[in-house]
Order: sequence, then C-alpha cells, then structure tokens
Amino acid sequence: MNLSMRETHAVFQIAECLNAGMECSEMRQQVGKCLLDLLDADYFASYVWDGPRCGFSHRVAINMSDDNLTHYESYFQYHDPITPKLQQRKQATAVSQIMPHHSLKQTEFFNDFLSIDGLTYGLNFHAHDGRQNIGDLRVWRSRRRNDFTKRDVEIVNAMGTAFTNAMKQARPNTFVTEEARPEVIPDIHTPSAIDEDFLVDEYHLTSREVDVCMAVIQGLSDKEIARRYNVSFTTVRTHIKHLFEKLNVRGRTQLIHKVLTH
Repeated sequence: MNLSMRETHAVFQIAECLNAGMECSEMRQQVGKCLLDLLDADYFASYVWDGPRCGFSHRVAINMSDDNLTHYESYFQYHDPITPKLQQRKQATAVSQIMPHHSLKQTEFFNDFLSIDGLTYGLNFHAHDGRQNIGDLRVWRSRRRNDFTKRDVEIVNAMGTAFTNAMKQARPNTFVTEEARPEVIPDIHTPSAIDEDFLVDEYHLTSREVDVCMAVIQGLSDKEIARRYNVSFTTVRTHIKHLFEKLNVRGRTQLIHKVLTH
C-alpha cells in the first residue's frame, strides 16, 4: 500500500503512541488525533466495553459534544442499529458495509444522535482479546466529505494488531479478560435477581424462551446455548429472533439492558 508523506507521518505518530506505554485514555486520545489527520476525518470517539454492565464506558472523544455523548451512553447505545454489528467484527469496517447510508439516515440513531454533531460517514475498529471486545476506535466524517473507501479500511486494519496489543497493556485494570473475570451476572435461579414470571407475563415468553433469554444474559454464544439445552443451532436462532421481536429490541445488548433494568 503506497502512502503519501502526510499519511506516512501520521502512521509513524500512531505507532509511537501505541508503543509509548501511555495510560489507556491518553493513548486512545492521541491515536484519535492522528487518525483524524490520516483519514481526513472530522470526529473521533473511543470506548472500552464493560461486559458486566453490558455497555460502553471510559469514553474519549474529539469534536463531539459531551451532552450528546452522554445521551448516547444513557440511551442511544441501547438503541444503536450499527455498533453491535460492528462490535462483532474483528477488523476495521465502514458503517456503510453493514448498513447502506440511505437506510442509516432513516433511523432515530442518525437523526437524533449522529446528525446532532454532524457525523455522517463512519468507520469502526473493535479490538478483541479472544472473544472479548476490549476497546474501539470510531472515526467519522461530516456530510461535506465522502464515505470511507476500501483503502481507508485497509489502512486502519493494518494498525489493528498494534492497537489491540496496546489496549491489552494500557486498558484499565477493571477490564480483565472473560476467563479471568469473576462471574458478576446475578444468579438466574434467584427470583430476586431476575423475575422470570414477569418476563412471561409482560412479554408472553415461553418457558424455553425464558431459558434462552437467561443464557444470553449470562453471555453464552448460540452454540453454547444449543449444547446446554440439547437443541439445534437453528432452533436457538429462532428463539432469539422471537425474543428480539417480543421484547422489541434489535440485539443482545438491548435485550440484556431491558431485562436487567425492567
């Protein structure tokens, strides 16, 4: 991949940041500044995924308003049609690769969150330690620019491993790997933790849908749920589809938040 002198300088700056042993937030802030220059972009945000709380935290941002981002953290991250899909990918991805721009513009997420600060075209990279998302880079352009290209995606992908390794070293100590983290999800057999009768009465879940819902909250994958209940992978996917429909949510994150905060 041929880089211009300006791009080469920005890449070297990013490499220096990733190898400087900075604290997690400072490292992401400095990388963000370099990414905006490298990609001719306008806005940057970065979060760390907090698995026990099923949400993003430890925000750093550039050119985005605190009030709008606070609104994202309290509401829109649970009504986000794109980030859960981007979060599942272990490579840089333009938002338009998972949702066409004309479709994104029709969503509440775009009109009441993204457009408030002028965000129009996005590119994300979500770093993973094994199966766990440990941090991300979210770069956006305003409507006066063009969408991110395949070349832009490849440039961010090229630094993905270095960012992931830096996150493993720099992330806050409270964010440990799934294998090392003690279980913090409430005991699903304890009525005071999650009222399964409420789920049945309020959302008309079947007993098997309640089982699958509890397994999703525990963080089990579809294959693990299938093994637990000795059913097919397809059957699990069907149950999860019904859960999303009955609880009126768009993904696992929204489902977990809705159940744990009802």
